[in-house]
Amino acid sequence: MIDQDLMQSIKTKYGATIDQVCSASSVPPAFLAALIANESGGNTDAKRFEPAVLVSLWQVLLGRKAAYGAIGRADLVRFVSGISEIPVQVPASVRSDTYQLLDSLAHSWGLTQIMGYHCLEHGCPAAAPPALQNPDTSLRATVWLLVHFAAQFDLDLATDFSDLLHCWNAGSPGAATFDPHYVANAMLHMDAYKALP
Repeated sequence: MIDQDLMQSIKTKYGATIDQVCSASSVPPAFLAALIANESGGNTDAKRFEPAVLVSLWQVLLGRKAAYGAIGRADLVRFVSGISEIPVQVPASVRSDTYQLLDSLAHSWGLTQIMGYHCLEHGCPAAAPPALQNPDTSLRATVWLLVHFAAQFDLDLATDFSDLLHCWNAGSPGAATFDPHYVANAMLHMDAYKALP
């Protein structure tokens, strides 16, 4: 059963931002609202740690793995060192908050629970993970990431909702979602949002 009050709350708090962000793409506002409902329930401060992601990021930083998705060693070194140019090697000393910075990349953040490491990808609207707790930045980054999934897997942002939801939750259209009801719940959330006055 879908909580109609939740969808009304999302529309009241974020409806104008959702509409504005979606106006620049073919992502329907109801789809973005459904992602919010599924991922955070409308909580901008939502944050979840993903230990396996942190392990992978450490492997990349230490040179034991070439990359994690689009994130390479130079991206991580640049992020944790604060050096704007791509350094040739790891700096001789590390910042005192290096562990916290790397840890922030292994958390999902904000309304749609975007993984922090996406902030290191070219073109991401969020410069650093905490910026994903800002609703406007978070939703712009959500649409940006949905556009990337659509391009990567040849999906239509206006119609391929099930495939996009599988991408969002599990990384690709064919991947199993962590919650077996994730896609069905999102579709119900979409219908509920569309039915709001």
